[in-house]
Amino acid sequence: MTVTSAQFRIAATSDVHMHLTGWDALRDTSVDGRGMDRLASVIKEERAGAPGGWALFDNGDALQGTPLGDHCVDEVDRHPWPTVLNTLGYDAVGLGNHDFDFGLPFLEAVMQQVDCPVLCANATSTAMTCTQAHTLLDQRLTCSDGQVRQLRLGVTSVLPPQTGVWNRRCLDGSVRFEGGVQAARAAVCALRALGADLVIALCHSGLTDGIDATGENFATAIASDVPGVDAMILGHTHLRFPGPDHAGFAGVDAHSGTLHGVPAVMPAHAGSELGLVDLALTYDDGWHVTSHQVRRRGVCKGTVSDAAITEITRPFIAASQSRLNTPLADLSTHWHSWFSMLRPSATEALVARAVSTTIANAVAGTDLANLPLLSGVAPAALGGRAGAGNYVDIQPGAFRERHIAMLSPYPNTIWAAVLTGAEIWDWIDRSLVYFAEDSGPGSALINPDAPAFNFDTIYGVEAEIDLCSPAAFDVNGHRVRRNATRVHRLRRRGRDVDPHERFVLAMTSYRAAGGGNFPGIGPHTRTVRTDIELRAALRAEVMRDDALNAVQGALPWHFVGTKQTRRVIQTAPSAADHLSDIAAFEPRVLGLDDDGFLRLEVTA
Repeated sequence: MTVTSAQFRIAATSDVHMHLTGWDALRDTSVDGRGMDRLASVIKEERAGAPGGWALFDNGDALQGTPLGDHCVDEVDRHPWPTVLNTLGYDAVGLGNHDFDFGLPFLEAVMQQVDCPVLCANATSTAMTCTQAHTLLDQRLTCSDGQVRQLRLGVTSVLPPQTGVWNRRCLDGSVRFEGGVQAARAAVCALRALGADLVIALCHSGLTDGIDATGENFATAIASDVPGVDAMILGHTHLRFPGPDHAGFAGVDAHSGTLHGVPAVMPAHAGSELGLVDLALTYDDGWHVTSHQVRRRGVCKGTVSDAAITEITRPFIAASQSRLNTPLADLSTHWHSWFSMLRPSATEALVARAVSTTIANAVAGTDLANLPLLSGVAPAALGGRAGAGNYVDIQPGAFRERHIAMLSPYPNTIWAAVLTGAEIWDWIDRSLVYFAEDSGPGSALINPDAPAFNFDTIYGVEAEIDLCSPAAFDVNGHRVRRNATRVHRLRRRGRDVDPHERFVLAMTSYRAAGGGNFPGIGPHTRTVRTDIELRAALRAEVMRDDALNAVQGALPWHFVGTKQTRRVIQTAPSAADHLSDIAAFEPRVLGLDDDGFLRLEVTA
């Protein structure tokens, strides 16, 4: 008996973060290898080469991430992202956590301009009418016997339920988020009941080694525990799948691209890759998947920009460029974050001063005014998954609006929390999971699974850090060693911090709402909330008389210990000419790695 077969290609983008072109707004230069204008050419080639049916999806986190995205908040009625989606013929889009960063009215207004279904199964609100939990797409496939048959493609989308915590400043309970696995199970059941032949899950979530249904990265749990999913699109973590990023994970085939047997793809972020899943189908009493091929196709050097996307984005880039070039003050020294993993830089000190000034004004005249005021600040850019160009680098001369965006990449406001000395101690310990365990001379100093945005420095105290001890917390903020600590000593103004003393800790709204899962933040924590955006506070701070040239004070932390060893760090290649800045760490150049980072061996 002759088997009737057909081919179907699923293509997807994820975590575009408003990289509509290769223009790097923070440095006012063009970067090859990324941007939706170039990726559009790849999309069109893959669509033309599809052997059968085709569907194109986006997996969320598109609306925030670059100064262009910030500028387009004021262009809500003609935002370029819907035009890009409509021009390229997307079939459905899912939402990511950062798509909520500018609030519901903005999200609603932008997504109402999208021609295809906008999906989110685990976020509901009476004020959000632009989304639906799932959709059925009717596809017509030409089969091997020459007949054209209908394929009913079911699609749903889920995102981390922690989005409500991370965006409390602008959502504040107005959206109900449920677990991603629970929502996916209900949506898949509904789609199958409606007659879906295949079901695709747009999962704005990454992978864990093992099954974690409650954390922010629950994709493996969906593949394992939700029957009826034929393929998955992953995202959120800015990693890649298939590929070496997840090699050795339980239930994961990082070579062929499957999670517990379900084909899945995670394309790289910033419009640099297209994720592709080719399904071989047979038809008898219905459609069945017989085999699959998963791959990622990146934007190659020299890939030609798509003229239509270039034209869409041109006026927005010009307006954003003009705004970012606005001078605010004069800087007499070179600021950079190349060595912020070894000692805090002036960039973190400026942010600390801006948030503490804001909170000092907010608590003036209240019972909190007499409590010691501290500031918690994470590095704005410190390499990591965003690559060897992801560092603050501000040359002497005009300090411009683009440098404000460089120091404050997210639209956070400034909040504070009242914490005890013991909680401040634990806060620092939770941050220190950023440093890897010492496995001997030449081992990496930095834990690759610990993002720099959870590496907080507390200004207003002086901490002695001993890396000979194991980390007390894991990368998710859970205490894993009850009696361990990497804080050797914690002092304020020359005396040891009393664990019972109360402090006001200024920080971003993201952190104070629970982002990063830091000790002391909970439903009963007393908080101070302002509506002042961090960027506005920074702008005011840098425009004070000679503020920039007197920003760096005493270092709030430094390494101690008698068993310091030689460790390896990654930094920007440009740092090679500035090793005198870290002479005390006895740096030795090891060369560039495959990802373009400069490798240095240091004593820490």
